[in-house]
Amino acid sequence: MSAVIPNPLAADPALVQVQAELLAKPDLLGTVGRAIRKSFDEVIDGPRTGRYCIQQLEKTEKTYIGTKVEIVLRAELGLARGQILDNLIAGHEVDTKFTVGNTWMIPREAFGELCLLVTGNDDTGTCGIGILRMVPSVLTNGANQDGKKSVSAAGKAQIVWLAQGAMPRNFMLDLPNSARVAIMTAPSGKQAIAALFRNARGKIIPRSVIEQVAQQRDSLKRAREAKAILAPEGIQVLCATYMADRAQFVAQGFTQFNEDDWLSI
Repeated sequence: MSAVIPNPLAADPALVQVQAELLAKPDLLGTVGRAIRKSFDEVIDGPRTGRYCIQQLEKTEKTYIGTKVEIVLRAELGLARGQILDNLIAGHEVDTKFTVGNTWMIPREAFGELCLLVTGNDDTGTCGIGILRMVPSVLTNGANQDGKKSVSAAGKAQIVWLAQGAMPRNFMLDLPNSARVAIMTAPSGKQAIAALFRNARGKIIPRSVIEQVAQQRDSLKRAREAKAILAPEGIQVLCATYMADRAQFVAQGFTQFNEDDWLSI
């Protein structure tokens, strides 16, 4: 006979209230996804380092991602800072815990408290946000040297998921390795931008990617210069800032784009 999994909402009115306030936020999944994307990109710091993925971070930098997500997500969701824990939601103290995998580490100060469990995977482009009260039955028996425990298998089955789905993709990570190598090994910012437009045709290129690749103060100047450089190769470089170029975006089938996005065709 299989064990009955308790309903975490049944006897936890605080959890229900926190759930209701968060679900009332417009586009919760989109907000969470953008917050995680922003957190990843800020820690990776591509424009200054030339890096493009989490795997390239130093060990100490990886440990900071959780803190960055907590700070950015609180701001993006418009949440108040808690007196004891990270957030104050519907009058209740709620901590934020983030993982790029499937395990959350819970500190002693959060034992017995509500936690937002957030996950983001840059490789799959997926994310999620849920709530769980950290009672003993949802935590592992053992703890690490800092006294932190992880959410147990039984605990994971009780997470009240609020939103799960796609998050904004990592542009550079999605390129074929040969294209990425051509871009990242270019000897100058001008050549790197040209390689970007040459190897990423037919893809919306955000301004942040231009800045990441150029690694120069006037990265957009390099992008504009690429128009003349690539024209002899039959490559047209477009920027949605310009009305004529924007019409070309639409002609290529793109209806969702920002004014500072770029496209090469």
